[in-house]
Amino acid sequence: MLPEPGPGWSYKNDTFSPPIFVLPSLPNVITKVAFRFRFTDAEYAGIITAAKADAEVQVWYDTFNMVSTFNLDSQRTKDGVANLVSKNLLTQARADEILTAPVQPNER
Repeated sequence: MLPEPGPGWSYKNDTFSPPIFVLPSLPNVITKVAFRFRFTDAEYAGIITAAKADAEVQVWYDTFNMVSTFNLDSQRTKDGVANLVSKNLLTQARADEILTAPVQPNER
């Protein structure tokens, strides 16, 4: 038995076609754990070490510890990672990779 045409169906050349459903794109939000593991252990250790001597890095680290998720498209997240680049704790290439790598289902 063929489905009956209904709302959203199209009609062209004497043929009904069902609606095409496109899944909405999900925001680039990942968990704190997923964000942490986008950094290598050496990069993360460097951040922790730098936080002991640099108040700006300490602010980033404190913020990291307060939140439960990171929106990779957020200007605040981008600015925080850019600050780590300015402190030579990350290269620009690594920062770009951390912020733009596709979000995996296990990171949500």
